[in-house]
Amino acid sequence: MQIRKGTADDLPFIRDLTKRATDATYFRDGMDDAATMTVANYVERSTGVFEHALGSDNHSIYVATADDQILGYVIAIHEIPEIDWIMVDPASHGSGAGKALMIAALDALAEKGPRGNVRLTVVAHNERAKAFYRKFGFLVTGPVPGRDIPTVEMQRAA
Repeated sequence: MQIRKGTADDLPFIRDLTKRATDATYFRDGMDDAATMTVANYVERSTGVFEHALGSDNHSIYVATADDQILGYVIAIHEIPEIDWIMVDPASHGSGAGKALMIAALDALAEKGPRGNVRLTVVAHNERAKAFYRKFGFLVTGPVPGRDIPTVEMQRAA
């Protein structure tokens, strides 16, 4: 497995990877239509968000690859600082791709110097993701209001 900076060549693969990742982690029994639409919109936005971040000095993008396949990606925002998107193909869970992506993103944020706690958001029912983020020192700081899918914010000291 390798970690490298994201490129425009990755764009054709981002939407489908995001769909597989969200299908595996966002959905649960009893979700209403609004929540289902939120996930669909999130998937549709993913390629545009990735493309925007590629052209921004305020973002770092890394992808994990193996045998020329993208296993996952992460987008970090320097100014905030925030892990904005981290997606790992469910077939690659447990491979170390998520860990390597998180380390790359946190290192990129640290290079810009501490400006405050690093934050991220996660679907409240995704206990596996919350446990993963806790390994990096993130703690749940509270709910994110106004979401169709209950979401919490997590932070770690800069």
